[in-house]
Amino acid sequence: MNNSRLRFGAILLILSMVLVACGGSSEDTVEEPAVEEAPSETLAAPATTSPPPEKLVVWAEEKVAVALDPLVGAYEQAAGVDVEVVIYDFGSIKDDVLTAGPAGEGPDLFISPHDIVGEVATNGVVAPIDLGSIQSDIFDVGIAGFSYGGEVYGFPYATEAIAMYYNSDLVDGVPSTWEEVKAACDAAGTELCVGAPGGGGGGDAYHNMPFIQSDGGYIFKFDGGFDPSDIGLDNSAALSSAEYLDTLVKNGTIAATDYGASMTAFQEGRSLFWMTGPWARGDASAVNYGVGLIPSFDGSAATPFVGVRGMFISAFSEKKVLAQSFILDFFATVDVQAAMYAQDPRLPATKSLFAIVETEDPIAAQFAASAANGIPMPNIPEMGSVWGPVGDALLIIRDQNYGTNEDTGVTVDSASDAMKLAAQQVRDAIAGG
Repeated sequence: MNNSRLRFGAILLILSMVLVACGGSSEDTVEEPAVEEAPSETLAAPATTSPPPEKLVVWAEEKVAVALDPLVGAYEQAAGVDVEVVIYDFGSIKDDVLTAGPAGEGPDLFISPHDIVGEVATNGVVAPIDLGSIQSDIFDVGIAGFSYGGEVYGFPYATEAIAMYYNSDLVDGVPSTWEEVKAACDAAGTELCVGAPGGGGGGDAYHNMPFIQSDGGYIFKFDGGFDPSDIGLDNSAALSSAEYLDTLVKNGTIAATDYGASMTAFQEGRSLFWMTGPWARGDASAVNYGVGLIPSFDGSAATPFVGVRGMFISAFSEKKVLAQSFILDFFATVDVQAAMYAQDPRLPATKSLFAIVETEDPIAAQFAASAANGIPMPNIPEMGSVWGPVGDALLIIRDQNYGTNEDTGVTVDSASDAMKLAAQQVRDAIAGG
């Protein structure tokens, strides 16, 4: 509205008020002209919608995911990133990454053991990582485990090797020989003696490797690297060790149990010993327990596989830079690693955290001593041809399932036969590509 018109209306209004005050009649009242109201202006609401934050998807087995999930909130707030930690079946992660990644449906990051490095790197499904200054804080076995073809393919955060749990209410420790183990079990009167995964219908090459490689047997010859052309599963030492395992099964020292049955037997006090790794400490706490070295084999220290756990970056992730930042700026920090250790106690692969853990945790020190006697699991692609045949052979021994297989027609009459068959199957699989 024009400002002069508003002023004119105001003057008329004042004049009429004066006339009324002077006693003028209603007829004398000057009517105020109608004042037009300015039309209200409608303002468009400012745009407030911002793009959603970046999202990182992490695949991890249940225990690791449960430990990691409550920790990511601080990173999400600081970096403005959503992190989805997906509980994924441990045995399926590698195979699903190999198929889901190329299809654009895989994770940005995933956690897995080092023995898959050769296969996933060769297939182009993982991206190398620059660990920068933190590499010097990682034990050499961790870097070696995650190295392939001159590149490092993940952040190694934990090492692990199996040892021997014992029920400290029933025995003072782990004897140094298998004969003494049997005597201790007889004295304790437990239903089972040693619960070791790999029997009861569930083959498990990993847990049973001390029975093969402690006294001269081996899968692949190791000399600064693994030689897939030199397979020692059927050398004289490996065959002798397999026959010794057969004896331990026959005399009741080693029970025919898979992982679940061996765990339950130990938790219920039905077995005196349990051969497994540091990840089982929470499960073992159902009883008062201690941990010692696996008994020796003919005077030779038990030689378990040393595994290294780490976090990989998918080669198919569209957020590789962000994924590397998540590892280096969050996952690899001492605070996060310590919090994860508290929930899922695996031996740290970083020197700084291990120094803290070793002084505060004598059980961890025992697992470390066992790992010191071990060798790293082969991380070459040919290792994928090993698990099935060797696990099947050891299952035959552990379950005493000798004879002719109705499906294959193959006859296995002894522990030596089982290992010879496994060795040939591995050679054939590698030769066939």
